[in-house]
Amino acid sequence: MRVALISDSHTKDNIEFILEYLKRKALSWKIDLIIINGDILGENEIREGYGYNYNKKLFHASLNKDKILQNIVPELSDNLKKIIDAYEKGLKDEAMEIEFSKYIRDYVKARYDYLINILKKFSSIKKTYFNMGVYESPLHYKVLTELAFLLDISEPYIRRIAMLSNYREIYKEFLAKIKDPKLKKLKYIGGTTIIEGDVLVTGIPGLNPSSTTSDKASEFQEKITSDLMSTITRQLGYVSKLLILNQTQGRLRKDPFAFRPGSYSVRNFLESVKGKLRQKIFVQSYHHWITTHFYTASEFFFILNNAAVNNALFNILEISTKVNVYDVDPKKDRVRRLKLYNHNLVDYSTPEDRLKLNYEDSSEIMKERQIKGCYYM
Repeated sequence: MRVALISDSHTKDNIEFILEYLKRKALSWKIDLIIINGDILGENEIREGYGYNYNKKLFHASLNKDKILQNIVPELSDNLKKIIDAYEKGLKDEAMEIEFSKYIRDYVKARYDYLINILKKFSSIKKTYFNMGVYESPLHYKVLTELAFLLDISEPYIRRIAMLSNYREIYKEFLAKIKDPKLKKLKYIGGTTIIEGDVLVTGIPGLNPSSTTSDKASEFQEKITSDLMSTITRQLGYVSKLLILNQTQGRLRKDPFAFRPGSYSVRNFLESVKGKLRQKIFVQSYHHWITTHFYTASEFFFILNNAAVNNALFNILEISTKVNVYDVDPKKDRVRRLKLYNHNLVDYSTPEDRLKLNYEDSSEIMKERQIKGCYYM
C-alpha cells in the first residue's frame, strides 16, 4: 500500500498546491490512499519558505491580510471588515455586536465548509482519510484565532462577540457531513479504526494539543486516546500491520533530539504490543517539522513527518514487505527516499548527525531549507 501522507498545511495556498500536485502525480506514483493528518485550517500559522530561517514579525508585518481574507472567504470579507472599524473606535452596542456575531458565525461555517470541500477534492483523486488537528477541534475553534489574526483584532474580543451566536453547532454539522455514508471515498478516522487490506489504520484526534496536563481538555484528550487504544487492542487479531496517526504533541528532548508520545495510554499500548504484528508504524505530526525523522524503536517504525505549512512538504509511505518513507518537496518537484536507522543502536549528538542518518544528501537539504541551527531537524 502506498500512502500520500499530508499534515499541518494550515494555509489554502499550501493545501491547494499539494492537491494540484497530486492530481498530476497520483497515477504514475500508484498512490493507493491519501491520509491528511489534521490542521488544514489556520492561516495564522503561515510561514515564509521552509519555515525556519526567517523573521516571523517582519514576515507577518509584510502580509496583505486583507487579500488573504478575500481569498479564503470572498463573500464575507466586507462584512467582517466592519468589525475592525468598531473595534478600533471602541464602539459598544448590543445590536451591533449581535450582528457581528452572525458575521463571525458565517466565517466559522465557511471555514468548515471549505474543509469538507477540499477533502472531497482529494477523495476525487484517491480514497482519502482525515484525522482531526487542533485547528479543527470543537474544544478550541481555533478558526477564531485565525480570524483575529487576519483582522488584526484582539482574540478575546472576537471570542466574546462570537459567543452571542450559536457557532459551536457548526462542528456537529461538519462531522455529520464527513461521516455521510454516501461518501464512499472519504472517511474520518479520528478516534476510530479502519481496516485497509491487512493494515489497521487509526487516528488519534488532536482535540487538544496535550493530554498530559491537569486541565479538563487534556483529561478529555487522554480519555479519547485511552478508549481508542482499547479498541485497537481488540482488533489486532484481524490484521498483521498497524498504522497509528497522532496529532497531539509529544515530549521533545533537545540534546540530542528525541521524541516520545506524551500520552500515557499510547506509551502503555506501545509496550503492550511487543512481539505482536508484522509491522507497526507510528506517525507523529507537528507543524515545526521541516525534515522527516524515520527510525525504529520498541518494534515500531516511527515517522515524524514533514509539515506542509513549510513550503507544502509532505511524505509518501509504502507499507508492503518493507516500510519505506519518501520526503516530497512539491515546490522543487523532488522526491527523496529516506534511510532507516535504529534509534536504540545509533549514536548521534548533533542535529546534523541525525539528518545524515535519514538523508543521503543531508548537506543539500540543510542548504535548501536553511535549517542550520535547527535542533529538531
